Amino acid sequence: MALTDLLQHPDSVTDRFTSSVIRDLLVHARQSNVISLAGGLPSESALPVERVGVAMDKILCQRGATALQYGLTAGEPELQEQLAAAAPYWREPEQIVVTAGSQQALDLVIRVMARKDRHANIAVVEDPGYLGALQAFRGHDFTLAPIPVDEDGLDVELLGTKLATGLRPRLCYINPSFQNPTGASLSPDRAETLVQLAERYNFVILADDPYVELHLDGERPKPLPQSEMVVYLGSTSKTLSPGLRVGWLDADPALASVAALAKQPIDLQTSTLNQLLVAELMGDKVWWSRHTNALRTDYRTRRAALTQAVQHHLPDSTIANQGGGFFLWVTVNEHTSHERPMSRLDMMELLPRAVENGVAYVPGDAFTVATKQPNTIRLSYSSGDPERFDEAVHRLARTLSTGESRGRQS
Repeated sequence: MALTDLLQHPDSVTDRFTSSVIRDLLVHARQSNVISLAGGLPSESALPVERVGVAMDKILCQRGATALQYGLTAGEPELQEQLAAAAPYWREPEQIVVTAGSQQALDLVIRVMARKDRHANIAVVEDPGYLGALQAFRGHDFTLAPIPVDEDGLDVELLGTKLATGLRPRLCYINPSFQNPTGASLSPDRAETLVQLAERYNFVILADDPYVELHLDGERPKPLPQSEMVVYLGSTSKTLSPGLRVGWLDADPALASVAALAKQPIDLQTSTLNQLLVAELMGDKVWWSRHTNALRTDYRTRRAALTQAVQHHLPDSTIANQGGGFFLWVTVNEHTSHERPMSRLDMMELLPRAVENGVAYVPGDAFTVATKQPNTIRLSYSSGDPERFDEAVHRLARTLSTGESRGRQS
């Protein structure tokens, strides 16, 4: 039997793993003639290269051998202490497990919560929701139970109805702050109801909160009510550097200890050097405060530039309300297209033409599970040159209205 036969055997799990539409689009973003509004990358100008270099020199001079050695699976105590002090929840440092980005934290919780009976593996997910979470659940053979999202986050009233009529999930995954892709935040009332439902029906809430520090309007969102049924996932990828691959899970001791055990056979530990680097930077409170304030100022300016471009070139479109994060969630209304005024736009279908015209976006249907939204798109203001946002949306408008093979060149 050939390797291909082994991989394609009916009992193989390889069919659970699918490529991310967003990561595939990064190929287009690298083309010189394409302005990308697709990937949710931090602004390169926001990456503190010089400060990281200074911190790295200090760590290597003072703790070189330790920094380059094996470390503890659950994480370096210095970093656990910094994360516990900065995290929005109430737990102690030893209840934090440091991971290779929050994506690994998500994977670990799914692993330890999965059951041998695949029919018991049900996860409530936001619809639309974060594509990386959908991939992770499918990779572990979970059945998805999609619940719609509106301007106040997950529709917990509908979830309550489904639970009352027999739905029994093991996990419920949410982005509580500035949800990817819609930008919505879970309201305090809904957060309280969700925790009550988790305690009543015995499921774990996975609160993945990578954008919580990027509040662009008002104060930092409040955390969910305290409960052993809540696991927070965090990351430095949006505030410091995605390349460092430092994230964490903040959980009740019973779950945190099992998650640490599950991490051992995967990678033994997260990079000691990178952990000490993050601890050094977060421990410099004056610099960290100045840095995060600068991020919010930068992204606030970028959001305004992209919003203005959409309002100017796609005046019939609707931008969802959001108070932070990286994205605009845009509904491209039917009459925006002069080419197909009587049909609903399919932004997935139009994507190849948009790339030909020199602009990339993520179609809304890449994030949906049950309720398709073909006339929605996610536009990222977090990266790229904001001075080109106007041209990018101009090219998108031309794609929708004229079908020309090339957009205006700049």
